Amino acid sequence: MNLVSPMSDEVLRGGLSRRISVSVYGKSISELTINIGRALSSDPGYIELRLDYLRSIVGNISRLENLKLFPNGIFTFRARAEGGVSRVSDETREGIILEIISKIFPPIIDIEIQTLSARPEIFNSLESKNTKLIASSHDFQKTESLHELETLVLKAVKHYSPSVVKVVRKANEFDDNLRMLSLYSLAEEIKPTRLVAFCSGALGVFSRIACVSYGSPFTFASLPGLGTAAGQLDVDSMKTILDSLSVNQK
Repeated sequence: MNLVSPMSDEVLRGGLSRRISVSVYGKSISELTINIGRALSSDPGYIELRLDYLRSIVGNISRLENLKLFPNGIFTFRARAEGGVSRVSDETREGIILEIISKIFPPIIDIEIQTLSARPEIFNSLESKNTKLIASSHDFQKTESLHELETLVLKAVKHYSPSVVKVVRKANEFDDNLRMLSLYSLAEEIKPTRLVAFCSGALGVFSRIACVSYGSPFTFASLPGLGTAAGQLDVDSMKTILDSLSVNQK
């Protein structure tokens, strides 16, 4: 199962501002498509498609085929327990994910570690696909100990060999950012898997920005006025900051 193929080498060779994933959503597929176009105009490295915002996705999976406009599109149907907004049952959501994998063949898919553990058939369905896996974990209440975070990452790499392990935690104090950034010390140990780790919330902005300098293949930003998480900067602000960091690193 070739799930550990690296993320786009072209993106990683680009400046820091290319290492942005713009999170986009829409209540309808047409609205989502419009917002994808808006995101593409900012020339990001990646676009995250938040499918959990769609009002009617059941029975309309085939229409998502037209969303594969971007080779680095990250398809995501986030669990409600980890920040998703859809009110469909877990069983329905997991069925939708299976259908997306089998019918759409998305370039990249983000699936929660908890979901992969609860429904092994979802992970198994990726075996014959070229879809890259992001195994993710989100907690918007706290940041646990570094040991617990390291254990989570290492177990995810061992069990799922994903292209990326993504860990997002809530910063309740500034030091939570430093704990998350300390996770990048695992980078050599988990290769070829890449790590995305940062904090959410107003106090987490520092690690959202700093993570790309620590080795994250991307960080997240939103379209102006269309944020999907607390502490998320819009793409224009994030690009300005990362462009400044790129200049200072030369």
